[in-house]
Amino acid sequence: MFTLQKQFKRPKGILGWVVGKVMEFDNRKINNWSIKQLSIENGDRVLEVGYGPGYCIKRISTRFPDTFVDGVDLSETMKDAAENKNQKAIEKGRVRLFVQDISQFELYDAQYDRIFSVNNYPLWNDQKQALSHLYKMLKTGGTLLITVQPRGDEERDSKARRYGEEISQALKETGFKNISLSYKDVTPALTVSIKGVK
Repeated sequence: MFTLQKQFKRPKGILGWVVGKVMEFDNRKINNWSIKQLSIENGDRVLEVGYGPGYCIKRISTRFPDTFVDGVDLSETMKDAAENKNQKAIEKGRVRLFVQDISQFELYDAQYDRIFSVNNYPLWNDQKQALSHLYKMLKTGGTLLITVQPRGDEERDSKARRYGEEISQALKETGFKNISLSYKDVTPALTVSIKGVK
């Protein structure tokens, strides 16, 4: 079981590729829900933290052909999968994919209009540091959205509500304003999205 948990954090090799497919299928509803809440506009610069097999990046770059989308993920295997899915946009310079821990990740050439993360926040090694980096990388007035659906041992509606409270508080402490929570009742557990504005 421990090996499988590690695969969900940092998918690797053949098993990692399979885990990526499972994540893409499982997360489809909440991915689409998260994208909708971002209110992306054509021409926006967007960052996804924990892009997995690249489903959201593909959706955004297809629906908004003038956007620029960057992604950061811990897994080389997921980078390969996401590159395959987004090859055309990468060739046009509209999508860039990075492999790094978000708590250390900083880009000095980009300021984002929207930053989002789906089912990745609980895996961040240093959540406080990561939020601080994301705050710096957002334009003034930019939006951060974090979506979490409790899984495995945490699969309870009460855990989703607790995530909502904890993440809201963390965003406040980082300096975000206009913090709002939304919930979606989807299988296997209630899902929470926390939105904040710089």
